[in-house]
Amino acid sequence: MTIFPFDQSDIAARPGPRYRAIADALRDAVKTGKAPPGTKLPPLRDLAYALGVTVGTVSRAYALAAMRGEVSGEVGRGTYVRGHGGHERGNTGVGSASFLTLPDATQVAMKAAYAPPAGQTEIMGAAMSAILAELPARPGASPFNNYIRPGGGQTERAAAASWLALGPFAPLADDVLVCSGVQQAILTAILCATQPGDIILTEALTYHAMVNQAGLMGRRVAPVDLDDEGLVPDALDRAARELKPAALFVVPTLQNPTSAIMSETRRREIAAIAERHDFTIIEDDIYGMLVEDRPLPLAHFAPERTWYATSLAKSAGCGLRVGFLVPPRALLERARAILHGQGQTVPPLMAELAAQLIVSGDAAAICGNIMREMRERHSLTEKILAGHGLTAHPASLYVWLELPQEWRAHAFAEAARARGIAIAAGEDFMVGRMDRASRHIRLAIGQPQKREELKRGLDVVAALLSEAHIGIAVPA
Repeated sequence: MTIFPFDQSDIAARPGPRYRAIADALRDAVKTGKAPPGTKLPPLRDLAYALGVTVGTVSRAYALAAMRGEVSGEVGRGTYVRGHGGHERGNTGVGSASFLTLPDATQVAMKAAYAPPAGQTEIMGAAMSAILAELPARPGASPFNNYIRPGGGQTERAAAASWLALGPFAPLADDVLVCSGVQQAILTAILCATQPGDIILTEALTYHAMVNQAGLMGRRVAPVDLDDEGLVPDALDRAARELKPAALFVVPTLQNPTSAIMSETRRREIAAIAERHDFTIIEDDIYGMLVEDRPLPLAHFAPERTWYATSLAKSAGCGLRVGFLVPPRALLERARAILHGQGQTVPPLMAELAAQLIVSGDAAAICGNIMREMRERHSLTEKILAGHGLTAHPASLYVWLELPQEWRAHAFAEAARARGIAIAAGEDFMVGRMDRASRHIRLAIGQPQKREELKRGLDVVAALLSEAHIGIAVPA
């Protein structure tokens, strides 16, 4: 008997692509017994009509459910909920019983671009212990019973300025605002530099949190083509001419997710285009400190129109939640007011710890440790994934991997998840539609706590790359 275990309002409320929402709703129905083993699911067209989606979306949802081992289907009979211990025809490959042997739990996480362990616990722990030990003798309010000034105090801003300095790019303490992470810095730039309804250009593959922030604030985001160096100047010039954007968001150093590094020549071109079309640049340089001989930031070439954002998250430790923003000088006080309006200041102890780490040289020592560890991890990754389409930079916290023709990124990510490995699909970084990303994944090789854990995850990825994607057709 056919059962309809779906609620349209529940599916509409779930985040992410519609096909995944349908598959997740089905998973919940299976777990709760609403769709017991042997349940016949609605035909593709019937379910698509009932939910107001395309037949292809439902087909993809059923394919994902089959990959998870929750349903099976036969031509002419329909799609059924599988019983516990059920099996598929065929002994290997995606969708087979042997493939679906691990629980749906992450054993190796390679999805978030975290820095690897590099002495953070020991170095930061010692620094924090020293701060706490001398607190009782301090005059004035305790940091446990106080707020930091919006944008940071003079000590924190001076430390930040020294951390950001690179040759002729030398912000003053009065040029810097201390933020609660780079996301707050980016959000502040968006709120200052744009208005609801404005267009923000960005790389066709980019940092998903910025896209979400822009959408929540009523801004529109439009893609610009990429190449091996990142943002393509001709494409940017054309988009600026046609769309009249208010701003450009760009990650010029270790671009996320491709690891591209923009040359100084191209940075000058981007700055000139921004000047010609009169739009703001929001530069996310969160990975810059990881690169030896890193190029000067875009903010050096267009200081009057660039919002320079970075943090200690990737170069020291994400748990600090301390970021830095260098706005155009004419807009600094406006930016401070917006920071204050958000009501989210950096905890005083974290701001003090960050400043002390910078001044003592401990932050630089941790950064150096991270860089050395990532070189080792890239060597391991290149060895295990040799022969596959790997794009990487030895300083990057991730690699960009092209999949074989028969795989699609979300299907591969789900297959990896079934084996306990969490990775990011290329579509997760797309702005608009960019077909090549549907056959790429990003592996965050800095996230595993140990190299042995990283090796285990890479071995699973390598095994999947060598297997045929059989039994399930996932539309492109």
